[in-house]
Amino acid sequence: MTGSGLRAYSRAMLRRALLLVTAAVLSFSLAPVASAEPVKTVTVAHGPVTATVVPVIPGTASPGDLRLFHIALTRPGRTKTIGFLSGSLLTTAVGVPAVGKELRSADLVFTVGAAKNQLVIGGTAGYDQQAPTVAKKSSTIRPVLGGSGRYAGARGWCESVHRKDGTWRHTFHIRTS
Repeated sequence: MTGSGLRAYSRAMLRRALLLVTAAVLSFSLAPVASAEPVKTVTVAHGPVTATVVPVIPGTASPGDLRLFHIALTRPGRTKTIGFLSGSLLTTAVGVPAVGKELRSADLVFTVGAAKNQLVIGGTAGYDQQAPTVAKKSSTIRPVLGGSGRYAGARGWCESVHRKDGTWRHTFHIRTS
């Protein structure tokens, strides 16, 4: 093959390769797109939180302080128990984000109905050092780390609202498959 013949052959092969790549890209981009899975909303409520505090150094706020609690869950505006919230808050930083504040990492398990139906949230939030929970009339958004039972494979986020009367409402925005 001469030099000009080789160049023509190379150009033809390059054109074919470009056509194949273009066809592949078009077929992929024109493929039907799966519809987004709907977000399921689950809302639970509970009364004021009383935590058991396990301090690292009694009488002072310290990283490592642990707050433990277990509380009955209801539906908002109802009194019938539908499950429970069991969890812990671990102080991870003192004086952050400001003097008199601290950061706590959450490990919260919401059991709704049967014991197998659990939603787990985590994340951090800022707290007043002497307060067992976030301030009244405030909200915190944390990630949903997973779930089991009817919530198997849950992912999403949860907004926890501490109402001015001391009660709580937790609204989960999750996808489960």
